[in-house]
Amino acid sequence: MSSDQGRKLYITKNRVIVIFIYYLVLFFASSIGAGYVLVCGSSLSLDIFRQALLGSFSMALAAACAAYIRKLYKSCFNFLSEQDEDEQLFLKRTGTTVYFIIRPLFSILFSMLMVIGIRLGVILSLSSEFKLDEGFVYLTMISSFYVGFFSGDFIKKLESKGQKHLDTLIG
Repeated sequence: MSSDQGRKLYITKNRVIVIFIYYLVLFFASSIGAGYVLVCGSSLSLDIFRQALLGSFSMALAAACAAYIRKLYKSCFNFLSEQDEDEQLFLKRTGTTVYFIIRPLFSILFSMLMVIGIRLGVILSLSSEFKLDEGFVYLTMISSFYVGFFSGDFIKKLESKGQKHLDTLIG
């Protein structure tokens, strides 16, 4: 039995559906935004910095949605619910259904990440001087993906390290 099994999920089936819809809408919108920057970036009427912001925000949001959709569907089929058995079964079925629908879509996000990484490598290896150009957009997008995907872990680390520093300062 994994460490997740046996833990309670304090959420109703209607709220699970609302949260799934919320994350899916954000996931699609941000993935489209990231794809738009990749495909149309140089033809946009935005300077490099604004392209980097749009691409970075889109990648971070898409990655965070992917991470939290994953947590929610795992919660649905791994956790016990405070609800009756019918509602628990509904949550398990919903989690399983979302798992099989969303996983292929996650692969699109990860392939965008790979394209960005390869383009960044090619741009950086061919560039002889440092300037804010297309490579900056790709560097910020690839970095933002990881920031978004690991945002929960990042928050936990900030909390624990911040608490240690605060304890050291205050005593």
